[in-house]
Amino acid sequence: MSKGQQTIKGAEKTSTLYQAAAKQKKTQPTTSEAERIQRKADGKTQGRTGCKADRINLAFTVENYEFVKRFCKLRGLNMTEFVNHIIDDYRNQHIKEFEEFEKFLQKT
Repeated sequence: MSKGQQTIKGAEKTSTLYQAAAKQKKTQPTTSEAERIQRKADGKTQGRTGCKADRINLAFTVENYEFVKRFCKLRGLNMTEFVNHIIDDYRNQHIKEFEEFEKFLQKT
């Protein structure tokens, strides 16, 4: 048996193992609409069927990225928690400005 034939046989075995594992894979229980909303609000959607958090791709300056990375390590937070916390604080500090803008948008 040549080396090429051995590789093909090995790939067939691997493929068969993956197919068998996929058939045995258990699916997660479905989540109710209320649970999806709560998980999304809490930021706990990872790995849950039907639960997806809103996402955006952000680009940071080197200085800001290093600050976020180090500050998160210091506080024991992940980057998402830290950025969401900053946005929550900013939104709470500027609530009147935001409400005025919302009213302006409704008039137009």
